Amino acid sequence: MISLCNVSTVFADHGKDPITAVDDVSLEVPRGSIQGIIGFSGAGKSTLLRNINLLERPTRGQVLIDGTDLTQLNEEALRQARHQIGMIFQGFNLVNNLTVEQNVELSLKFSGVKASAPRRARAAEALEIVELADKAAAYPAQLSGGQKQRVAIARALATRPQVLLCDEPTSALDPFTTATVLQYLADINRELGITVVVVTHEMEVIKALTDHVAVMESGRIVERFAAHQLHDPAFSPSTSIGQYLVSDGIRIDRGAPPLDTLPSGLESSDEPVAVAGGRA
Repeated sequence: MISLCNVSTVFADHGKDPITAVDDVSLEVPRGSIQGIIGFSGAGKSTLLRNINLLERPTRGQVLIDGTDLTQLNEEALRQARHQIGMIFQGFNLVNNLTVEQNVELSLKFSGVKASAPRRARAAEALEIVELADKAAAYPAQLSGGQKQRVAIARALATRPQVLLCDEPTSALDPFTTATVLQYLADINRELGITVVVVTHEMEVIKALTDHVAVMESGRIVERFAAHQLHDPAFSPSTSIGQYLVSDGIRIDRGAPPLDTLPSGLESSDEPVAVAGGRA
């Protein structure tokens, strides 16, 4: 469904050394699957995601969607092809002075649906999918963060895309709301057959949602594996970044506490002090 062939993206500002954000990446995403792309900040994952719909045009390489190389299309053909590629942004990107319904209709206006009645019908359909039909007349300021992201999902779905690109879709949400949004994405993938690509730095999102995982570092994909392997205690990624991403989380060596902070009667020693819930 999605085929990236030797894609590179280089940013070159006048008078500055060029920066290679994506470096010779090739990736195949099967139709109807959920592909996760994970890595630390600056790894190039968001740039790679934007390469898929050419919001960021690659410097080199091919981007094929359903067999069509987007890099070879003229502007009008590319605009038409993008109607089949929905995108969800980290910051929701809603227009504050438009209602929920009007925000969803925006994607239809841009895709060339000129008549208002079909736009309203498609917007209502998309809002039903994310269970926000009762918020159609509300404004973004009246919504929670999770509701805003669901509006963003509805806006992306209104054009009935084949592909849905998600750039850190849950990083601004609390854990409970994150689970809700991920469930909507899973339902959309299963019920509508939409191919989903999710960029995130959150391993729990990858574990819960995806079928396949690509790990990025310094603009390159350094490791790939099936997501189900993350649930196998015996699984050990082959790269150091992969191992860190599947570790138990942040560990900090705080050292021994100063003597004047120890409870009366305790003295500093080389032995760890037992504390509630574990060891210091």
